[in-house]
Amino acid sequence: MSRVNNAFQLTTAEDTERVCPGHDVNLHCHLSPKTSAVVMTIRWFKGTECIYLYKNGQVTESVGYEGRVSLITPELERGNVSLRLRDFRRSDVGRYRCQVVHGEQKEEAAVGLEAASGSRLDFARLYGAALGQVSEVAQPEPGLEPDSTSLQGPENSCATTLPIQPDRA
Repeated sequence: MSRVNNAFQLTTAEDTERVCPGHDVNLHCHLSPKTSAVVMTIRWFKGTECIYLYKNGQVTESVGYEGRVSLITPELERGNVSLRLRDFRRSDVGRYRCQVVHGEQKEEAAVGLEAASGSRLDFARLYGAALGQVSEVAQPEPGLEPDSTSLQGPENSCATTLPIQPDRA
């Protein structure tokens, strides 16, 4: 009877990550204890679809994710197998699963991805507000209804703060 020695486990920082449309997000996943993942096979799934595969230093990305997903390659040495997703879209919302295989050992961990509640700045209104012509500067992001999480703090907000420069004319 052979016994499998689990040399590592996968851990995630959050159960669910929140991101604003158009922004980048890291789906955090790490090997514990810190172990180099450079020679391991790393797969990221959305549902049952494999959207990213790292194997023998080669990368394969699924259709619709080309150029939008990557690992933080220098961090592989420290056991960071987090997936970076660029240009978040509403279609990216869902449950993601990281799978790491090394020899006979296979470990998995999951993290959810949600759209953050918040606002989108309308620059014409922002400029008007700077001139004292308009009092309202933010409007709801289409398709994002306010919910209880939108009141929990700036980490869930899509609002952008911009410095207002005085006219130099």
